[in-house]
Amino acid sequence: MKKERRQILLIGIFLLAGCVLGYFVAVTQENQMQDPAYIAFWTSQNMPVPEPGGFAKNIVAMGLLFSGIPTGLIFFRHIAEKWLTSAAPKICIGFLTFPIYTCIGIVCSIPFMIYLALILARGKRR
Repeated sequence: MKKERRQILLIGIFLLAGCVLGYFVAVTQENQMQDPAYIAFWTSQNMPVPEPGGFAKNIVAMGLLFSGIPTGLIFFRHIAEKWLTSAAPKICIGFLTFPIYTCIGIVCSIPFMIYLALILARGKRR
């Protein structure tokens, strides 16, 4: 299996897992709004009751969050290959910058999958 195909599959699996988890989060939020004890807790603390995010918003947000993890790791691995240092500094820097690369991956996961699909399509034509 080509590297690009594996990357698309990995990002797609994480995207699908995130969407399923987002659905369950949306259902849980809707059920909490039906529970009087939940509403009483927030009002007893003199705080506004949080509004549920909605099904579409939760599904998309969790899907992008989960697909950002492998995308960020792919970006970091590509950048770290160019460093001429041993593995220990790369691992330390990787742990410290993991949230940054995940945020970058969240934004770039869908365009990155499209880019990889175009590379695969161009390779098949030749």
